[in-house]
Amino acid sequence: MSGFILYLLFGLLVVIFWRARAGRTLDHLLETDHQLHRRVMAVNEIHPKGGRWADHRRWMAEQE
Repeated sequence: MSGFILYLLFGLLVVIFWRARAGRTLDHLLETDHQLHRRVMAVNEIHPKGGRWADHRRWMAEQE
């Protein structure tokens, strides 16, 4: 039974990633992820001790 659940979860992940791709090329996906990574790293530099989730969301919005 646990094998069935694992295959079901794997299939669900494949569908989620396939839908997120939405016809974009791998280069486009990597560039988008790289930009997001830079924003996250900038927020972490400014606020190294972190904070609440609401604070993090506000800080990320300020980085746009």
